[in-house]
Amino acid sequence: MAANSMRENASKNNLVRARECVRRFPELKALCRKFVSTYEKRTEAPDPKYGFKKYKALLQQAVNQRVETILIDLNDLEEFCKQEIMEPDDNIALACSIPKIQLQQSIENWLQDIETNALRFTKYFYEACDAEAPDRDEGFDAEGSLAKDVIMKWRQNMVQQQRDSGAEASGIPLRLKNDFDVRFKPRSGCKTLRMRELRAGYVGALVQLDCMVVRTSQVKPRVEVVTYHCEVCQAEVFHTVEGERFTPLKECPGQKCKDNKQAGKLRQNTRTSKFGKYQEIRVTEMSEHVPVGGVPRSMKVVLSGDVARSVLPGDAITLTGIYRPAELPWLQARSRGTMQDMYIDAHSIKKHKSGYNEQTEDQDEISRQVDEAFRSGNLYDNAARSIAPEIFGHEDVKKALLLVLIGSFTKTMKDGMKIRGDIHTLFMGDPGVAKSQLLKQVCNIAPRSVYTTGKGSSGVGLTASVNRDNATGEVTLEGGALVLADMGICCIDEFDKMDEGDRTAIHEVMEQQSVSLAKAGITTTLNCRTTVLAAANPQYGRYNPYKSPVENIDLPPALLSRFDLLFLLLDTVDAEKDKNLALHVCKVHSTFGGGDTGKKEQVATDDIYEFKAYPANFMRSYVRKAKSFEPLIDDELQRDIVAEYVNLREEEKTAERDSRKSYTTPRTLLAILRLSQAHARARFSEKVEREDFNEAIRLMKASKESVAQSRPVSRGVNPLDVVYDIIANLSRKDTDGDEWIDISLVVSMAGHKAMSPEHVMEAIENWEGLSVLIRNPEQTRVKFVVPASG
Repeated sequence: MAANSMRENASKNNLVRARECVRRFPELKALCRKFVSTYEKRTEAPDPKYGFKKYKALLQQAVNQRVETILIDLNDLEEFCKQEIMEPDDNIALACSIPKIQLQQSIENWLQDIETNALRFTKYFYEACDAEAPDRDEGFDAEGSLAKDVIMKWRQNMVQQQRDSGAEASGIPLRLKNDFDVRFKPRSGCKTLRMRELRAGYVGALVQLDCMVVRTSQVKPRVEVVTYHCEVCQAEVFHTVEGERFTPLKECPGQKCKDNKQAGKLRQNTRTSKFGKYQEIRVTEMSEHVPVGGVPRSMKVVLSGDVARSVLPGDAITLTGIYRPAELPWLQARSRGTMQDMYIDAHSIKKHKSGYNEQTEDQDEISRQVDEAFRSGNLYDNAARSIAPEIFGHEDVKKALLLVLIGSFTKTMKDGMKIRGDIHTLFMGDPGVAKSQLLKQVCNIAPRSVYTTGKGSSGVGLTASVNRDNATGEVTLEGGALVLADMGICCIDEFDKMDEGDRTAIHEVMEQQSVSLAKAGITTTLNCRTTVLAAANPQYGRYNPYKSPVENIDLPPALLSRFDLLFLLLDTVDAEKDKNLALHVCKVHSTFGGGDTGKKEQVATDDIYEFKAYPANFMRSYVRKAKSFEPLIDDELQRDIVAEYVNLREEEKTAERDSRKSYTTPRTLLAILRLSQAHARARFSEKVEREDFNEAIRLMKASKESVAQSRPVSRGVNPLDVVYDIIANLSRKDTDGDEWIDISLVVSMAGHKAMSPEHVMEAIENWEGLSVLIRNPEQTRVKFVVPASG
């Protein structure tokens, strides 16, 4: 009983609040028109015709067909409300027959009414914009709208003739009369919801939530106003379509047909009807919003007007729109019962990461910072160090990643052949060298990126799949990870765990930059201009120096030759390097704990990085500007590039098979050119110079340095000498002065050179038998009988 009484009280309170809102509608409708006609934005440049009147200037542009949408900024509305509360409009109070106090109360609740009943106020603002819409400018170019203007003048004349004759004339619908839409832009302090937080109380309200786009449909025309022509009375009949479905008219509502008691004969006129762009997308929850063990929820979103085609699958967005139920046909609604399909009618979309070709609000300020950093010098090095600054070392790897982000430009020959400009890179190395973290950081910087793993990806999941839509029965194509990352970067982790059949699916993508399909009667080619950044472990889990690099990598030559850079990252033992790495990691964990965020950030910047790392927005702006250059190669430099390529081929021919680290093919020559041009772009240069070529060659050689450092133990090398060198090296670095070395440390360092502990102990015993080494009584430490010469 108590629960029933509480439910009744809640419903009564909701009914009272709804009635109060309805009573405020007349004055709020008048305020909408005043806001559109009088609001001034002093912070923007004045319009030549309307000065600081923001929305009057926007209406003039809409009438001249320069903009498609009048975006009502609720921040402007909030500022307008503060002004109106201080001085309420006497004319509005007099016209609505209400006191000033009631008008002030209506203004106070205006913003809340809009956010909770956005659908109704969208209509009010549309009517206000129609009433305040000015005439077109004299210099308006009417070439594209000549037919519309002729039809509209004919309609206005027909309506005027009907009124002059005393007959009842139906007005022209506003949607047919105007070519613009009205939408809301949320307040800056608007709460961003999670998809799981949408409740019944938000139905019809303006909601804002973070989500990820997973699917987009084709943009199709949706009818907004249907026009009919009656062949009996020659009248034109308008039918405004509010929802997704409508029932065509069967009887003519014209005055002549009514007087003659005839149904008339209506013929739908498609040419004079009003259509708008319509697109459906599917969004899902952000991964961080999904609870542990939960399944991500998804929702349909409808895009119309200029909002259509604004997002692509894979984009992370902040979506603002009206949460409303979908209209179903009577038969489906009857079988469904009380269950409703909900969707969001999008009003505003903001991408979390803007693309290189997209302009953001703070773009000018960030571009100015990029120019200042370029003038101060050393921008290339600092930008490379700003990629994953928490990761110690890997300076050359980070520079290579910066060149991957910048890339070269795609060249199209006269015969239509294209030469890619993307720089494909493969990280092959031991566990624990931060390969996956580097890939994640690149995904964070790149505006368009997809991260996937080798074991969790199939060939179809990487390229494209053919699916049948359950609703329409149409066969559709769905792009995989590589297609979704078009004009971006696809990061594939655990590349070695991928099945060989699935791995061959990316061969065409890496070189031809397309995906060719011939499935289910669909034969097509999809664009896939994607940079592939892969990370893998050697064949044996850890790099085995006893094996050749080719045996450790264990990838087919056809695939390896497609990678421009192949970094072999090995976990080599270096006491000084290990000490610095441990200090860096400890500082990161000590300064990024809890406490004062501002203080911690300052300590981290000064003490750990030793420089101020650039944020992701800065890096995107830097890459955006670098991509605007197309550097060319001089004739003098061409001879050096040719000579270097010939030397690489000659060295590979004369080198032993066991020492080969990669395959040098004509693609290697293209890789040198791409790296040189990317480095010239990083310098904002229109010309590839010698320093760019030298940096490209240095990076290609530096990628194999760690392999050369790990090859003291191989065929023809005595393990006794290896153990002797390790102990001698540790004795020289001994700071205690007693020259005793822990045998466990020797065993650990020898393990990186593929020596077992038994071989190490056997070597120590041999040197001890030769009176070169001596062990302590506990057999845990060792030193030279005669100190080794430094």
